Amino acid sequence: MKLRTFIILLSISLLICCNENKSANKPEDYLKVLNQKESESQKSSDETPGKLISTIDFEVKAKQEDLKIFEDGKIPWISIENPESEIGDLFNADEIVIKEPSIEINIDYPLNKPFKFKLQNPNGFTRRQLALEISKKYKEMYAEEESTAKTKTIPMNERKGIINRNETDGKFGIWGHDIQDLDLGSIEVYRNPSGNLELLLDIQS
Repeated sequence: MKLRTFIILLSISLLICCNENKSANKPEDYLKVLNQKESESQKSSDETPGKLISTIDFEVKAKQEDLKIFEDGKIPWISIENPESEIGDLFNADEIVIKEPSIEINIDYPLNKPFKFKLQNPNGFTRRQLALEISKKYKEMYAEEESTAKTKTIPMNERKGIINRNETDGKFGIWGHDIQDLDLGSIEVYRNPSGNLELLLDIQS
């Protein structure tokens, strides 16, 4: 995923430069746990709920400095935290990409306890609708995690030796990434054995 390699390399660099006293929450220990969770998440994403029907890409028009990186003019993801700021530049935002009126969306990253939620629309679903609904659900999820967790999220300016979000023990068990780290790259649409549509999210971080 887009920044995971960068984050890991940056974290290693920070650890090498860090001369702080060791503690029960040593950065190197958390980095090891984080790498393990990322690996497990990748393996989990290989499991599918049925027959693949289609893949929906989310590409945003690149501007200014971004064009130096994305030379084709397309950023291959849209923000989870604030899709509203990019939705006007989302390619084919109002194309109906799912014609059926009912879908179930799986969210498993970055969670210890995955969950599903349903959406219904008699007219089907566009990229715009999917991006906004998924963002809404992630915001609700992060807020509920914080309200139900005994171990709270360490503020960014108080994190020592590693920039990743600490793991919390709320309803979903969120680990590794703040919501602002997350972007929606694509969605895989599956027909499950019951004949219903299930969506798997490719979340970039």
